Amino acid sequence: MAHRFIVAGGGTAGHIEPALAVADAICVKDSTAICEFLGTDGGLEKLLVPQRGYRLRTIPKVVLPRKINLQSLTFPLRFMASIFRTRGEIKGADVVIGFGGYVSTPAYLAAYIKRIPIIVHEANAKPGWANRLGRRLANITAVNFAEVQKEWSESIVTGMPIRSSISNVGSIVDKEKFRTLHAQSWGFDPRRPIVAIFGGSQGSSHINKVISEYLEEFLENDTTIQILHAVGINNPLPQARTNYFPMPYFHDMAAIYGSSDLLITRSGAVTCSELSTLGKYAILIPLPHGNGEQVTNAQSLVDNGAAMMIDNSHFTAEWLNTHLATAIENSRKFSPRPDSRNLHAAEKLAELAIGLVKR
Repeated sequence: MAHRFIVAGGGTAGHIEPALAVADAICVKDSTAICEFLGTDGGLEKLLVPQRGYRLRTIPKVVLPRKINLQSLTFPLRFMASIFRTRGEIKGADVVIGFGGYVSTPAYLAAYIKRIPIIVHEANAKPGWANRLGRRLANITAVNFAEVQKEWSESIVTGMPIRSSISNVGSIVDKEKFRTLHAQSWGFDPRRPIVAIFGGSQGSSHINKVISEYLEEFLENDTTIQILHAVGINNPLPQARTNYFPMPYFHDMAAIYGSSDLLITRSGAVTCSELSTLGKYAILIPLPHGNGEQVTNAQSLVDNGAAMMIDNSHFTAEWLNTHLATAIENSRKFSPRPDSRNLHAAEKLAELAIGLVKR
């Protein structure tokens, strides 16, 4: 009899990509397993999950209000309706695996009510409220950072699940050929520095604005730098120009990591884990919202000499023009110590999920 796994994670790639990596690992270990995703109609999962061949079940997105208004007064009813809807979507599941975010909270509560075993994976150094609730209901709690285990003593440190296509970048035999093929596909010279810029999976209006100003004021005077830029799927796509190639979204992150000299990005847990695993150098701009987890994520890379960190409000075209050459030089001098901890995280979580079914 095929076992059915419900994977709850949506909104941003930080929740979706680890979830997809674990689903892939489950299907490799158990070819009869059925993996389905729980998400919303408005999240990035609507694009990424079907693209990877998995069924997406959707529930209403209910955001915890941060201030008193009309929407906050209706929150309890909307939240209860979301849990009720989730109960129907997860009916018959053997395990629910949650990765945090809006979707995970009703998934944890619905699974607990229906007595379906729960696995929680916490990616960040500072856990969010959804997973703080989830760990109290879970059969197994897994974490990315050992520091979190100090607070959550029952948890297992698995590292961050990473797509195999990305984790395999480090083992590419002919790296120069790999870089050349991709550089030429973007119209770039593989002998010159390539800088990849992305503001998280949804893009960043602030980063996009800074890059636009940098292009107008400085790039035309600099014939050495070549820029790849993912602006976000919901943002207008700028025109390509000499030494600048924009995209809505970096679908092939293996090509980006394997071909770029420097990355400029937010410091989400997934991105920092991928940088650490592959030993890539970056300029990190922590998201100025949330509970400060992106600063904590970035600091560990800065401490290891693997990144520069700049506050979002200080990241300007002038700052970039002043520091970009230094960052590229740092990337050339950087002696990477790739973190192999994350290479098998997806397999570990798959084993835990399959073992929970057998128990």
